[in-house]
Amino acid sequence: MSDRVDVNIQVVPERWREHMLSLVLRVAAGLGVLVGAPSIYMAWRSGIPVVIVTDVVAIGLVIALAAATRLSFAVRAWALCTLSYALGLMLLVHVGPISQIFLFAFSILTALLLGTRAGFAAALLNTVSLVALGVIAKMSPSLALRGWDGNMVGWLVVTLNFTLINTLLTLAIGRALSAVDGALQREIATRVSLDRERTLLRTLVDALPDVVFTKDQTGRFMTGNKAGLGLLGLEGEAQLAGSTSHDVYDAGIADCMVADDHEVLRHGTPRQREGVIVDAAGRARTILTIKVPLRDSSGDVSGVLAIGRDVTERREAEAERDQLLAQLQLQIARMPIAYIHTDRDGRFSQWNPAAERIFGFTADEALGRHPMELLVPESDRETFAHMFAEIKDGNMDAHRELHAKTRSGGLITCEWHNTPLFDEQGQYVGALSLAVNVTERHKLELRLRQAQKMEAVGKLAGGVAHDFNNLLTVIFGCSEELLEDLEEGDHRREAVIAMNEAGHRAAALTRQLLAFSRQSILQPRIVDLNAIVAETGGLLNRLIGEDVQLSMVLDPALQSTRLDPTQLDQVLMNLAINARDAMPHGGQLTIETANIELSEQYAASRSDCSAGPHVMLAITDTGTGMTPDVQSRIFEPFFTTKGVGRGTGLGLATVFGIVQQSGGCIHVYSEANLGTTFKVYFPAVASPVDRAERAAPSLDATGSETVLLVEDDAPVREIAFNALRERGYRILTAVDGVEALRVAAEHDGAIDMLLTDVVMPNASGPELATAIRERYPDVRVLFMSGYTDDAVVRHGLLRADVAFIQKPYAPSILARRVRETLNQPVG
Repeated sequence: MSDRVDVNIQVVPERWREHMLSLVLRVAAGLGVLVGAPSIYMAWRSGIPVVIVTDVVAIGLVIALAAATRLSFAVRAWALCTLSYALGLMLLVHVGPISQIFLFAFSILTALLLGTRAGFAAALLNTVSLVALGVIAKMSPSLALRGWDGNMVGWLVVTLNFTLINTLLTLAIGRALSAVDGALQREIATRVSLDRERTLLRTLVDALPDVVFTKDQTGRFMTGNKAGLGLLGLEGEAQLAGSTSHDVYDAGIADCMVADDHEVLRHGTPRQREGVIVDAAGRARTILTIKVPLRDSSGDVSGVLAIGRDVTERREAEAERDQLLAQLQLQIARMPIAYIHTDRDGRFSQWNPAAERIFGFTADEALGRHPMELLVPESDRETFAHMFAEIKDGNMDAHRELHAKTRSGGLITCEWHNTPLFDEQGQYVGALSLAVNVTERHKLELRLRQAQKMEAVGKLAGGVAHDFNNLLTVIFGCSEELLEDLEEGDHRREAVIAMNEAGHRAAALTRQLLAFSRQSILQPRIVDLNAIVAETGGLLNRLIGEDVQLSMVLDPALQSTRLDPTQLDQVLMNLAINARDAMPHGGQLTIETANIELSEQYAASRSDCSAGPHVMLAITDTGTGMTPDVQSRIFEPFFTTKGVGRGTGLGLATVFGIVQQSGGCIHVYSEANLGTTFKVYFPAVASPVDRAERAAPSLDATGSETVLLVEDDAPVREIAFNALRERGYRILTAVDGVEALRVAAEHDGAIDMLLTDVVMPNASGPELATAIRERYPDVRVLFMSGYTDDAVVRHGLLRADVAFIQKPYAPSILARRVRETLNQPVG
């Protein structure tokens, strides 16, 4: 019974009876020899051979049954019980009633080995056997039992008593053994169930990815699952059992573990801790440990159950998530685009700093409010409602460009990019909107279109300027020659003069085209703006008429600036004429100068301005003023509000071009019926004013020097040739740079001046000048061109030390410029 029952074998209570049978047979075999020997001897002395035979057979059978372990329990048990019954009957007949004890043993042994029912049946068999022996002996005295006096009544009484005692003992022993057998069966079943549950629990615990340890009341490890043993680098529980936390962990974490164990053992309450443990592979692992008390059957705390979960990857993922969220929040906070969330009702639920900057409303002012009440102007409500309906329908392309109100009451234009948001059930929960303020972009696009328009006209002007200026040069040359040939009073002089004046007007128109397209040739120098304004004042009085009163407010401490005085004259005249036309019934025209410091903020708001000290020129009239639509277009070429024949639309465009080319900026302030102010800003300079005379002094334009004239246009070349030859110069001519070099090489004497066009076939004017200077280092060079930026700017000729004459020119002007250049020192 003490042997462990195999949990894989079905519960069979006969097993303990098998052990009893083996014990009985071994004892019966041993004692049978000891008891049988004297019994055989006495039977031999008494002359009872049957007893001798019976004892020998019985002892032999018992020994055989004890040795026959391969026979089944039932066969051996029935054989032993049957032998006991036969031995009892045999001894009862030949020895006497005292041998009833063997029958008694037969029923008891049967009950012990084969159960209560078999024992009860054996008791009944004993009774029947005794009664049958008594009846047989009564009927046949020769068969009477030894030692029986033949008293049948006495025999029956003895038999009944035997039966009573035999039955009672057999039933009692059988019931007791049945109870024991039932208890044993239940105990075995319980043990099997417990073993199964223990095995299942152990399998589950070992299969857990979590670490599981148990400790006793002293804090020593008792058990650990595979995950726990693997964490510590142990192969089996035997290596862990009996060790402490300090044996397997670093001191720091071990102290924490021991403290938690004491808390659980002392108070019986769970403890939780997250710490870093270095595993067997040397890796730092973050372990979340939960400790609970282990309790015995009485409910007392008997130890600690520790369950640890490796949360390293989770904590790393959480840290990465938190970092990404922080980066996202930072990006949202710092992005220049308004990042806005609206809920399912369209009310603002998120409002980033960019939205505050763009619209002016703080997050507290915006959150919970609807765009209709906060941002959307009346003019765009229908469009916004349509866009919002598209968003709720899940349209991913529900983008619009709408006006929006700002906190200051202004209107801006925003480009909205919207993304609808849905929950897991597909229900609309709100929208994510990105809003970009495109107000300035629209303004820049408008300026770009304006610049492109001016550039197109400028290219047209520059393209025709060269040929047109060549033609005008011929016209000036011919008309001037005719005037010299015609005597005073000749009626043809008026026609020639008219032709010459028409040429000058055409040249002025060309200069205007080049000015507004910023392609005119400037000759800037440091000037006193007050002096130029004062000098031009007399001319302006004649231009504006007597009904317009001119007044000047000039800053006496005005700083200097760098510009072309002749171009500034044109700016003043064009603005004065524009103001005169705005005051058809007379008025007041005021010209003002002042020192102005343009701030960074102002410069940032005006793309054509730079920050720093400037000189301001303001022209204010009291005329009809302009509407915003007119103001937005006044600098466009050919745009005019004047009637047919009263304006070309180039005046203000010319002013704008000159100012831009001079490095300044111009702004207009006007209201209908309240007048207009034009403010022009030129960068201030600290250098002293150039006191050179604005007009060239009268000089003798004749000379005897040798001039190499290089011009690809034959009529222009002839005009220049005649103009200089008539004034005493010796002229060498060439049509291009290659021919000019050949002519210079064939010429025996010196060449005092190179007069060359800038743009020519084969070689440009600057290239030719470089080549000529190699042979004639002291040669003066005078460039001429009908082109503008295409030839002059790109060829680097807009420098103070470069002599240049712009076509068209009159022969006398050319002669004077040649004389001026020849008079300049070499170098």
